Amino acid sequence: MPTTQKKDIAWVNTLKGGCILLVVLYHVVLPGYANMVPHLTAGELPARLWLIINNTLSPLRMPAFFFVSGMLAANAIFNRPWKQVFTSRVTNLFYLYFLWGVIQWLMIYGVSQGMMGEHLSDNINAAWADSPRQFVTLMLLAMSSSWYLYALALFFVFARLFRHQKPLILLVALGLNYAAVTGVIPGWGPESLSQYFIFFLFGSFYSDILIRWSEWRRANLLPWALLLVLTLAHSLLGLEQSLFLCVLAILVSIAGCRWLNQTFSMRWINWVGKNTLQIYVLHRIFIEFFGMSAILFAVGHQLFASKAFSLLWALGFPPVMMALCVGCSVAVWTLLNRGWGQSLFIYPKLLRMKFDS
Repeated sequence: MPTTQKKDIAWVNTLKGGCILLVVLYHVVLPGYANMVPHLTAGELPARLWLIINNTLSPLRMPAFFFVSGMLAANAIFNRPWKQVFTSRVTNLFYLYFLWGVIQWLMIYGVSQGMMGEHLSDNINAAWADSPRQFVTLMLLAMSSSWYLYALALFFVFARLFRHQKPLILLVALGLNYAAVTGVIPGWGPESLSQYFIFFLFGSFYSDILIRWSEWRRANLLPWALLLVLTLAHSLLGLEQSLFLCVLAILVSIAGCRWLNQTFSMRWINWVGKNTLQIYVLHRIFIEFFGMSAILFAVGHQLFASKAFSLLWALGFPPVMMALCVGCSVAVWTLLNRGWGQSLFIYPKLLRMKFDS
């Protein structure tokens, strides 16, 4: 592959790496860090800034993740027979979703809460289910920390089935997106599936157009201006996470990641972008352990009464906890991803095929 092509492809991993770091940061800040802000005796401003940053990045974080995922799935959607792709693109994702759903439930509800007596969040989540029946119900509703894997499998199936009826499936996805952002769909799991399906389709069907729009050319002024006007119009209507704002965020992120790779060495974040799965499925467990431990220790020793500690917490907790959880996720994956331990990260049939080859 020519060097120019490699550099052009590199932005994809940069964007994936940035998105997974933003996902980890989101889970670090909400709810554990956010719940401690009222207890701070100093550093309220930087704490509020972290919350604002987390909220401001919402139109980018998951829309860009699904756009890239759809783009990478496009070849399998259009050019490969079902027999070749069903196991790798559907069965594998469902397997990982339910496997890690069980592992997270056992580790967070069974171990962490058992040791500490409570957990970080009161949100409805399969990881904190009170019974196996509730766990299965929440998993089927995509109300799990690993819901992204579930969404990818479902999105791939529908994109594949309706790949020759693009206007129809896009119209359905558009309706689902508006239903989600206006609060019509109950439950954060179904709401998330409905909101982000269209970005997977954008990546699968129209990635070439959006990538071209992301380039700094005079010909792109019209689509950018139109997107900006529609974004402002939706904002006036109270739709802060509108479809058009998310598309603008995707275009900016593509342009930014391309520029970063042309200007700097992005080797480390590109490596993260190639290894998002293990970080995604493991980080929530470490956030629960480390975050709950840190909060209980700080509260138990009345450390928030100290202005110096409060300021340090406000400034440093999010980036330090994010780095710690990402590092531990990679370390555990390195230890486990050996021999049949790889079956924790890939469907066993695919693993056997890998060994046979």
